[in-house]
Formats: sequence, C-alpha cells, structure tokens
Amino acid sequence: MIKIFYCAFILLALSSCTKTNVTITGKIKNANRQKIYLEQLNVEQPLIIDSTRTNAEGHFKFKTTVESPAFFNIKTSSGEFITFIAEPEANIELTGTYQGLTHNYWVDGSENSLWIKLLNFQLHNTQIALDSLKKAFNAIPQDETHRKERLQTATAWDSVRNKQIHFSREFILKHAISPASYYALYQKFNDGRFILTPEEDLHSFKIVASSLKAMYPESQYTQAILKHLSQINKGIRSEQLRQLIANSENTLPEISLPDRKGDTVSLNSLKGKYVVLDFTVLNAKDSKAYSDNLKKVYNKFKGKGVQIYQVCLDDNQDIWQNLVKKYDIDWICVRDTNGLHSHAAKAYNIQSIPANYIINPKSEIVGKNLNGRRLEERLHDLLK
Repeated sequence: MIKIFYCAFILLALSSCTKTNVTITGKIKNANRQKIYLEQLNVEQPLIIDSTRTNAEGHFKFKTTVESPAFFNIKTSSGEFITFIAEPEANIELTGTYQGLTHNYWVDGSENSLWIKLLNFQLHNTQIALDSLKKAFNAIPQDETHRKERLQTATAWDSVRNKQIHFSREFILKHAISPASYYALYQKFNDGRFILTPEEDLHSFKIVASSLKAMYPESQYTQAILKHLSQINKGIRSEQLRQLIANSENTLPEISLPDRKGDTVSLNSLKGKYVVLDFTVLNAKDSKAYSDNLKKVYNKFKGKGVQIYQVCLDDNQDIWQNLVKKYDIDWICVRDTNGLHSHAAKAYNIQSIPANYIINPKSEIVGKNLNGRRLEERLHDLLK
C-alpha cells in the first residue's frame, strides 16, 4: 500500500513551479501566550514548518508559501488542531476556543476549508452516536430475553455507520473538483477503519483520481493516488487470477474471509479433507439450536478428519463476535461483511439460510442441506 497522509490528511497537488504567499491569522479564545505550530501535511509525513506564541488576547499570525492548494494544521501544545486548505495568495482567518479547538472553530477566506470543517463535523457527530450505541449494546445482558433489544441497538449502530458512508460518497460526487474530496476519501472511523474502502467504493477512488489528474497532472499527490488506484486494480486482477487457478484445480469457488480474530482463512486450505461448508446467520432466530446440533456433529467427526467451514452472513460484527464466543464455536467460523449480499453465498447459489454442502477430499460436492441426524448419517457413510 502507498503511504497515506498522517491521519489521512492529504496535501493536494502541485500544479505550477511558482510559489505564492499565504497569510494565516487568527484568534484563539483562552489562549493567552500559548505556543502554537503551523504543520504542513506532506505525503510521507507531517512537517512542522513554523511556530509562534499567541499574544495576551490569543492573536497569532503565520506566513508561508504554496504552489497550489495545500493542507495544513494549526496545532496547540495540548494536541488540538484545525485542519485547513491554504491556496495561493489566500488570506485565511481562523477563530476558535483553546479547549476543544478541533471541533470549535471557524474559517474565513477559504471555502474549501469550510468543506473540511463540514466533513469533520459530520464524522465527529457520527462517532459520538456510534460510541454511545456501542456502550449501550455492551450494557445489555447477553441472554435470550434481551435478544430483541440487542438486535435493535445493533441495527441502529449499522444505520448510523451506513449513513456516514453514504454521506462521504455523496460528498465526493458533489465536490469532486475540491481538494476536500481527497480528504474525504481517506477519513477513518475511531476504530481505525476507513469509511470508504477500495473493495466497496472503487468508484469514489476513480472519481478523485480523475479529478486530480485533470486539475494537477504533474502533482506528486496526483501521482500518489494514481499509484494507489493502480495497486487496487492489480489486487483485483490478482484475486481474479487466484480464483481462476483455484477453480481450475477443484471446480469449486474459493472463499477467503476473516474469522473472529481477524485472521483470513481460505476454504481451499482445507483441500484434501471432508468439509461441511455451512452458510448461516448467527443472530437469526433458532441459531442457537442450529449451532448446538452442528456442534454435536463436529464433536463426533472432527477426530476423523472432518472440518466445518462456516460462513456467517451477520450484518453486525460485534454481535457476531459475541455469539461466536457465546455459542463456544471452535470450528472455522468466518464472516462475510457483505451480509446477505455475500459474494460467497452467490457463488454457491445459496437461496435460503441456513444451508450447507459436504465437500469430499477431491473437492466434489457429495451432500447438500443435511442437518442433524441426516448429516451424521451421510458423513458416516462417506467415511466408511
């Protein structure tokens, strides 16, 4: 992967070789003679390029030069910051309050910087809602009587998260020619996961890359996102080739998904064994009884070389992880983040949940949708 800006704050493109002056002035309330820094956000890493102290009233002033729109931070010693876009010959005025400066400021003289403020404001509110819902979910007892309450809370969490993803996608569509669209492309949730991902949002990556290429074709930052996009496309082609090779060997579609610990486990890694390929939703009604029956089968046949590869189509990761632990699942249990729109389920023509296949050591399907005693009997016959 290419290196992205620190905290995904990306300095936009060089479009000419002529540097022009930028003046940054401001007033920070309750910042009596406080040290503040001007930080330029470069591709490799952020760089402090100047510092000063506010006067008794909190006023400050910086001067710098830029060749094209560029991202900067005004930072305080306490770690608060304002991210803004400095354009050639701009006179930017920043105002805010020392405590909580990151979310309590205003910018004049830069419309693009107001788009950055909007992006940060939206994400901040989203994160507050997500944290609150996660705390509420963790406080709900993990018993069957509270199942509906857990589901409602998890559904609300998913809704808030999906609204943020939709907001970021729409922002890029509406503001493709603004440097802020590049900033939006690499924003993250508090858990470190990107809001937009190449797997789900390739179109957004292409929009931003195309826009920067048209506006700043010689920029190192344009080249960076073009390189990133090229690597994404190579990864897609490599996966397609890997799938083609895997399928040519065993005629069955490959599945490679993360388990509860985040480790990616491949179905093809079980080649040469009897495998029960199971598709289910752990958070569905009667899933506990289904898992208990599957556990009986697993405990009876695991010593004979039978493995279970269970693909869960649960929408919410936290609920799924809790249920894997609660049900004491010790076979291979992975989750498809696409939920009921799972590519793996489509590849195996899954029409309803739960569903399963028995795959023999030759990678042939030798049983379908067998449960309980019927599954036991079929495995017993195959292992004779």
